[in-house]
Amino acid sequence: METSPQISSLTLLLEPPKSSPTVPLNDAPDLLLSAILTNVYTSERMPRTPDGCNILYLERGDTIHIEEAQALQGESVTLRPPRETDVDLVYSWDRDPELAAWNGRSPISISLSAARRDYLARWEDPSVKTFIIEASGEPIGMATLYDFRRDGCELGIKIGPGNLRGRGYATEAVTLLIDYVFDTLGLATVRGSTLAHNDRMQRVFEKNDFARVGDGSLLSRYDNRRYTELFYERRRDDHKP
Repeated sequence: METSPQISSLTLLLEPPKSSPTVPLNDAPDLLLSAILTNVYTSERMPRTPDGCNILYLERGDTIHIEEAQALQGESVTLRPPRETDVDLVYSWDRDPELAAWNGRSPISISLSAARRDYLARWEDPSVKTFIIEASGEPIGMATLYDFRRDGCELGIKIGPGNLRGRGYATEAVTLLIDYVFDTLGLATVRGSTLAHNDRMQRVFEKNDFARVGDGSLLSRYDNRRYTELFYERRRDDHKP
């Protein structure tokens, strides 16, 4: 699933998925799954908490719309809370036709001002945990945890710049999210999904030991095509920190 909730007028019709534990896509923020990260970012302002995560200290007004000012830092990527200054960049990603194509939808067509209101409202939503993905201190994508139910949640992730996709860095970003869900939030299951033509995200799931648990069919009114969605799941019982 894509990290930022879809804000265009796309409507999706779903047939019931086979053996799927996930919520119908109309209840999920978005459909895209694509993620590549790169380079290393190390903040000197990041002391480590007892649970092993880093806390990001920011200047007044820097970070907004997340109940925990917490950053997840790996060797190559950092996942930090969103800032209002991220809006323009996130908007440009949501207008990218290539990213939209991975999801069988059209790029968003609403104005920047309307998108800004939508983003900020969603980033304030306590039922969704949103992270901006950084590499070398630069924002390059977004990750989201949402649909918290049945002692689990769903993850979504996307990378904006086209030249950063397809390099394998998504594996580390998803690993950070898995560790956060199991070790910090204490949940038992992480769910994810992607469309059948998104081979990159399928490999990311496989490298992170997700099991494929079902599939479903969706009809996109953007191009009137039917797509197959693949559902994945990772359980805490199989987690090896």
